[in-house]
Amino acid sequence: MNTMTPRSTPTRSAAEPGVRPVVAVFNSADDVIEMLRIALEGAGFAVVTAKLSEVQSGVMDLVAFVREHRPVAIVYDIPRPYEANWNFLQLMRETESLKELGWVLTTLNKSALEAVVGPATVVEIVLGTPYSLDDVVGAVRQALSRDRHQS
Repeated sequence: MNTMTPRSTPTRSAAEPGVRPVVAVFNSADDVIEMLRIALEGAGFAVVTAKLSEVQSGVMDLVAFVREHRPVAIVYDIPRPYEANWNFLQLMRETESLKELGWVLTTLNKSALEAVVGPATVVEIVLGTPYSLDDVVGAVRQALSRDRHQS
């Protein structure tokens, strides 16, 4: 499966009336990507996805991906090794074309992540529990609300 091909293909800006806001999901696990896609689409978002390994290895041009799909938020997973993946995330968030996006960070083990990087605003995904997916959807909505109030 080509992970660069979005599951939902938005063709217009999310700012246009009647167009669902686009959320990009970057994760290492296909099953988690699918769960997040279903939850976010159910909440009214259009979703594009990619494997985190393709972003990190440079196989996928993240800036081009964002330019093409114009997401309003990125749901980005922080897997092990936490320190290396956290450092990579910090570099990405400082990229000029990505600074203005809403970022929602996820991980499977928040306490282990925080033991390495310190306190962080991260949604812990607990596999098999639907409430953690609701937490991700809520965090996306909150990120978008924050962005609107700062403009």
